Amino acid sequence: MKCTTLVMVSFVFIFLILSHVEESEAGAPPVDCWTEILFPGKCGFHGKKKCYKEMESKLKQRVLQCSCEDVKTDPKTPKDQHYCGCQRENPYECNF
Repeated sequence: MKCTTLVMVSFVFIFLILSHVEESEAGAPPVDCWTEILFPGKCGFHGKKKCYKEMESKLKQRVLQCSCEDVKTDPKTPKDQHYCGCQRENPYECNF
């Protein structure tokens, strides 16, 4: 009888511990939020800094890091363009 009670109590404790871990993971912050926007002009030598400034002014939000990639020119689009991809500081404000 004591052995059965001990096993039942052990299962209850294990269940409580596992259910608590699942609740903690559900409230975890979302993954990093990256946004990519097309801007006119080329990246240039300081492309990351340029993207940092362009994205912060466009998003009205701080960004942590950026990358800049020139768009290959097409005969149909004579303008120079570049993509800025930046990680937002607050992933909760990420609009998908």
